[in-house]
Amino acid sequence: MTSTVSGSRRPRRTQEDRSSLSTQRLLQATADLITERGYEGTTLVEIGKRAGYSHGLVTRRFGTKANLLQSLITTLSQRFGHVQISDTLGDSVGIDAVDTILVSIRAHAENSPQSLRGFYALLFESLNPSVGLQEFVAGLHRDFLSDMESVIARGAGVGRLAAGVDPRDLAELMVNLLRGLAYRWMLDADEVDMAAGLDSIHRALNRLAAPHESSS
Repeated sequence: MTSTVSGSRRPRRTQEDRSSLSTQRLLQATADLITERGYEGTTLVEIGKRAGYSHGLVTRRFGTKANLLQSLITTLSQRFGHVQISDTLGDSVGIDAVDTILVSIRAHAENSPQSLRGFYALLFESLNPSVGLQEFVAGLHRDFLSDMESVIARGAGVGRLAAGVDPRDLAELMVNLLRGLAYRWMLDADEVDMAAGLDSIHRALNRLAAPHESSS
């Protein structure tokens, strides 16, 4: 008689584990399809099929495509440091906070470009009124700008921001440069190097806002 070695069997997934996994797969399938086909070309049926589930599960889990997209945008925003930014920034303030955000996005551009492209595709799709996401995405931008302004401002008191730099202006400039680069990358990925573009933004913002080393 053969015996089973204790601990050799994988523990069975709980219902919570299975639910979390299916949600992750549905969100990833949505990001991939939006990137490939756009909002109008993406259906709940196709999302379920791509993820390996029925479209009935998609409907039960999210209700509508708009709800699904809101959930996806929120998830990707967290991943790319656009909400709950304290998780990404840690103790970084001032210009260091800007650097940390740029380094995080650069890492995703190199390691998970498809997910990053899906994130930007969703942001740009929100311009279409029929998608119904304009106010939701605009709110995310407002919150991100406000959070960045706050952490940048804290750098002024600890020597991590050049004198005379307005925290709001720096936050606005960073976001505007990122969105412009993202648009060009989405439009012409063969010609636009996202990582190199992020490095360029990093250098420019540091020339503008990094504190000057005092000479003794």
